[in-house]
Amino acid sequence: MLNIKIIQNPEELNTVEPQEIRHLLWGTKSAPCTFFSVGFVPGDAFYVRMVCEEKDPLRTYTAHRDPVYRDSAMEAFFLFDPTQGDMETYVNFEMNANGALLAAYGPSRMYRSYFSAEEYEQFRPTAQVEEDHWSISFCIPVSILEQIYGPLDLQAGSRLYCNFYKISETADIEHYAAYSPITSDTPSFHMPEYFADAVLV
Repeated sequence: MLNIKIIQNPEELNTVEPQEIRHLLWGTKSAPCTFFSVGFVPGDAFYVRMVCEEKDPLRTYTAHRDPVYRDSAMEAFFLFDPTQGDMETYVNFEMNANGALLAAYGPSRMYRSYFSAEEYEQFRPTAQVEEDHWSISFCIPVSILEQIYGPLDLQAGSRLYCNFYKISETADIEHYAAYSPITSDTPSFHMPEYFADAVLV
């Protein structure tokens, strides 16, 4: 069970203990050490920060909706229990070191709906490259989630499902790693059945 801390403001995300993405998948021998932190400000948004210990990450794509998973990318997927509609719809957020964001929602890998340019702005995606690591940050407003799921009464004890990934599909540096292990033989992060159980605390 992953505990997602309820915080009072986005700055408090710095007090959340990072979790490591440690499960190597589909023949991956090594992947850069990657960590994530998630916090929830009630009535506002989920705040996500991910850090990768990788020098000079591959970063060729610059526009939102670009296929950033072909670069070096970090990803976060979430699934909420809706009060109405499709129980299997999940949201995905994928970013490279340029801050290019690929974000969508839907019930499967093939059937994704993309967010609008205005919604991309509300996610506030940022990236920072340092000498020996790089990081990304973004938020997921509750208002956008409720457009997908209907009303979400998110409070201490609320359950959700999620997974976090490190990826590159470029042959020279190809690698796949996940927080919650995936035992499928088919390489795909779009498998909500392998998401980790999470609770707001």
